Amino acid sequence: MARKFEIVLEDLPALTTVQNFVNHYSRTYLVNNDRLDDLRDWIHARAFTGEEQMTQAFTFGWNLDRDDKPIVGNSSDERPFIIGITTKALIQRLMAPPKSFILHVDATHKMNFREYPVLVVGMSDRSRGFHLVALYIVSQETQDVIQSALMALRRLHFWITSRELVVKYTMADADQAQFNALSADFGGAGFFMLWKRSTKRSKASPRSWRVR
Repeated sequence: MARKFEIVLEDLPALTTVQNFVNHYSRTYLVNNDRLDDLRDWIHARAFTGEEQMTQAFTFGWNLDRDDKPIVGNSSDERPFIIGITTKALIQRLMAPPKSFILHVDATHKMNFREYPVLVVGMSDRSRGFHLVALYIVSQETQDVIQSALMALRRLHFWITSRELVVKYTMADADQAQFNALSADFGGAGFFMLWKRSTKRSKASPRSWRVR
């Protein structure tokens, strides 16, 4: 780096100085921090109102305050953190005929510096293409948390399309919380398990988890 910019090595600041500057800038100007008040302000400023453009991202949740803003939990068991992000265009993908798609729910990890799980909700069509519907950042992977996320999705779908969300087929990981949440919210839908991950657990899986 010093050679590229023709800078004398001794004139460069210490690495810790540079790191402190970068961390301060990202926390102050890029909202890269875990201060709950700052995070709540950011989420509320982008909360769903119905006035958004088709491709404008917004936040949403199941529990709302008196101003219809998502309640931002503190990640405890009593007040879990459950915030969704999507657009109207993504939600309207679910208006496809129910028999033509499978609703997918899965969690991925290590996508944020606090390593909160990111719940991915999408759909696959008959050509095996996957289409994103919404992303959630959640603090726990429990049935109550996942079920709240799915209930928020159903309500949001009705607000945007004026139609009830109808799902015929669902797919999730070999995870009991995901299975229970999908069964509670879409009890009449057929359930498929992700095969690659389910084979590792099939010997120990209850029969209620199997494809039906």
